[in-house]
Amino acid sequence: MSKILITGGAGFIGYHLACELSSNKSNEVHIVDNFSRAVKDKHLKILLEKPNVKAYEIDLLDINEIATLESDYDYIYHLAAVIGVKHVLNRPNDVLRNNVILLINMLDFAKRCGGLKRFLFASTSEVYAGTLRYFSLPIPTSENTPLAVNALEEPRTSYMLSKIYGEALCHHSGVPYTIFRPHNFYGPRMGMSHVIPELAKKAYNTTDGSSIEVFSVAHKRTFCYIEDAIKSLIL
Repeated sequence: MSKILITGGAGFIGYHLACELSSNKSNEVHIVDNFSRAVKDKHLKILLEKPNVKAYEIDLLDINEIATLESDYDYIYHLAAVIGVKHVLNRPNDVLRNNVILLINMLDFAKRCGGLKRFLFASTSEVYAGTLRYFSLPIPTSENTPLAVNALEEPRTSYMLSKIYGEALCHHSGVPYTIFRPHNFYGPRMGMSHVIPELAKKAYNTTDGSSIEVFSVAHKRTFCYIEDAIKSLIL
């Protein structure tokens, strides 16, 4: 039996991860979310009806609220973060501060889990943005590809920096960790403000003989279906 904590567990990736992990009835899955972006929909309600799933609505920026969690987890998946283009562009200071504080708080919590086997930190494909802009970025991309930083005054740089700093925190934390950098996961319950659902909606709404406008037709991007992504995370 494994006891698993998923922060940001009501979000897109967290929800699907919790569904898959809880399908093994020997696992006990706890999800944490403050519901600033996640929704309490019918899918989440069905998930929470499982006897081996428990949810906590707490703010992980508050160490007193974190102290209410149990401290005997085998695995912690840390997905909670301030994300989304709207937040990154309009609240860069919050992105920098809160994402770092969230991770520091959870790493400190992880150290109190005596039997912890692995802490999994969700970084981002954005860490490659500077390298892509200023240098070449080979595909497939080696794990030891140097990371370059975009201009610090650009609001979007805040998200990349919070995750690069987060990776460094994991390296020096003393906690057994794995860092993963999600690249364009897509699938059910992700919302409409993403490339795949937006293009699907355009195609659905077209009439016979009409065309679909596609921006940056020479742009290359790798997409990963959420079921495949979750399988790789669990492995």
